[in-house]
Amino acid sequence: MHDNTAAIASHAYAKKVQALIKLIIDLRALGAQSHFDLPRIAVIGNQSAGKSSLVEAISGITVPRASGTCTRCPMECRLEYSTSPFKCQVLLRIERDEFGNLVEEVKESKFGPLLHDKTELEDMLRRAQLAILNPSVAADRFVNLDLQTLEPDEPPLGSRRQLQFSANVVCVQLSSPDSADLSFIDLPGIISNVTDGEDPGNIDLIKNLVQEHISGNSLILLTITMRDDIQNQSAALLAKAADPQGSRTIGVLTKPDTLQEGEHSAWIDILAGKINPLTHGYYVTKQPAVIELKEKLSYEEGRARERAFFEKETPWREQPSKVQSRMGVPNLTKQLSKLLSQLIEKTLPKLRQDSRASLMSTSSELSTLPPPPPENPTSELLKLVTNFTSELNSHVQGLPNYEGLIQRCRPAYNSFGNDILTTRPMFIPFEKDAFEEFDDIPDEPEIVKEDIQQESRLTSTQSPKYIDDVRELIKLSLTRELPYNVPFSAKVRLIEECFETWPSHFRACFDEVHDAYQSCLDNLLARHFQKFTNGGLFDQVRNIVDSELALAKESALDRIDWLLKLENPPFTLNDFYFSDYRERYLTSYRKQRQTDMCPNPESIRSALKYLSEIRFKKIREEDLSKLDGPDPFEQELMLMAEVSAYFRVAYKRVIDNLPRSIDHDFLRSLKDRMQDALITGLGLDGTDNKEIAGRYLSEDPDITARRTGLEITKKSLEGINRKLNTFATLAK
Repeated sequence: MHDNTAAIASHAYAKKVQALIKLIIDLRALGAQSHFDLPRIAVIGNQSAGKSSLVEAISGITVPRASGTCTRCPMECRLEYSTSPFKCQVLLRIERDEFGNLVEEVKESKFGPLLHDKTELEDMLRRAQLAILNPSVAADRFVNLDLQTLEPDEPPLGSRRQLQFSANVVCVQLSSPDSADLSFIDLPGIISNVTDGEDPGNIDLIKNLVQEHISGNSLILLTITMRDDIQNQSAALLAKAADPQGSRTIGVLTKPDTLQEGEHSAWIDILAGKINPLTHGYYVTKQPAVIELKEKLSYEEGRARERAFFEKETPWREQPSKVQSRMGVPNLTKQLSKLLSQLIEKTLPKLRQDSRASLMSTSSELSTLPPPPPENPTSELLKLVTNFTSELNSHVQGLPNYEGLIQRCRPAYNSFGNDILTTRPMFIPFEKDAFEEFDDIPDEPEIVKEDIQQESRLTSTQSPKYIDDVRELIKLSLTRELPYNVPFSAKVRLIEECFETWPSHFRACFDEVHDAYQSCLDNLLARHFQKFTNGGLFDQVRNIVDSELALAKESALDRIDWLLKLENPPFTLNDFYFSDYRERYLTSYRKQRQTDMCPNPESIRSALKYLSEIRFKKIREEDLSKLDGPDPFEQELMLMAEVSAYFRVAYKRVIDNLPRSIDHDFLRSLKDRMQDALITGLGLDGTDNKEIAGRYLSEDPDITARRTGLEITKKSLEGINRKLNTFATLAK
């Protein structure tokens, strides 16, 4: 063991220093750094500033150099003095995912076996860093990776993508007789440009990573190459920005053997604290040159050559003892161990206080969250389904406080009746030529007006059909009929003309009811299932309801199509209703014609008075037309009356039948089968219903994530508090 290392171990406070540093190491392994600003030493420097050589000199290990991966992720070195032989465990601490997002729970896991041969460590570190840079591959697959099989620029082991840099940490926990009690984090070297094929964003990525580690409660070990002016080194500028007063920064000057004659004085002034002073000052170290690295020098030989350099070379050997005490790795290591232990001891009281407060706050917030999903999810889900279908039934029945759906359907049915009424035939009981001079169509029969509440809005949409048009239709329809027999086909044609637009009116009525039903279902779905989105329950219930709604719609439209087909050919057994309307229409048409052919009303009254005087007292006004003999268009008038009467029969029939069909075959049909459909569709009738229901009832993802995060945080904080309390007890 080197004399300086032995001196550190022999001090009375050696064990205390060791315990303090180990405490921080243990806290970091518990993920405490994600909750608190833990004391630490962060080693930073520009690329090629000699930082890796400095890390090797302090730790006594050899880090990978050939591939450059040693600088592509942080490496935390945990050094512990021990009288036992060298032993080392490599670990991986995952703090971020492959996209750079913080993970919920920081985990530290062993990578490979405990090493007892120092020569095995370099390759194990290369494998560990490859595992960090290739998060899509299980880390344990890299433990025994043959490094000779690696292909340049090709991700190993089928990795989807090899990261160029990572914030996750390779931890080296070692103890040996050559180690001082110390812990530090070696960060990637700061770069100002990238090689071909690399992401330019890596420049800022490394800069941000360094800034994160050197802020707050950290000691900054600033590596400064003496081959370049200190003001030109980005690492020095970052350290200055993070520590303007220089109270946390320790400067380490490297590569003193590269200075030419006349270049030493400025650097010696810096070392002496005359230029760019720092509270903890500067140190200078001499690491093996490139040619010496090929000799594979031992740790002891490396330190011996460093000591010989400063003792023999000018102007270093000529400096006062105060300056010479800042030369060499052993002096630096001794001071780092002291400063870190002091920082830890100073931080502990607040760390204990903060950890207790954080645990109380986390426990309190956790208690405010709603309870987790039920223990019996099947029963709870069945209850949800039953409540949903029960409320649906109330809406379909139109029970008190649930009138909305039916109230939206009634206007659709009323509009349907009005729409059908507008398709009535528009018969004119006069010849067309007789009305060519008139712009307006004669008023409809009084019988029609009786059924029209808003006459101005419900005029017939049919084209006017004059009595001579009807005669022509009869003529064109004649085949084998006997004289004075109107062909049935003529009646059918006139009736079918009225029914041509009925399909669109039927569909319009159904669509309006469908939209109202859809809206009702959407509201019920939201009220009963909206909060169950995490396990897919809301989407699944919506899919089932939409599917059942579509089936009900298809069935209802089939029934509507059937209702329409019933109207062709025309048929009715409602003789009384048909006969009554036929006579009323016929009388109305005859009266219109008689009014047109009769003299003025005064003449009619005079004629009736005269007939009464000659003993024809029972003759009425309508009987006067008989004096003219049969109406030459009587056959056409009869046809017009029969068609109009049949329309009334069909109209009265469909304005009831369609709403009843929609109500029975659509509204009630869907309501009646909804519960069974949901139970089957949700898998509640199967043997694995508990597992399925549990997935469906998993809570809102935000609440779940929050609860999980708080539980993880609480567990971590409990471990941190136990560790701090145990340390406090042992320290007494």
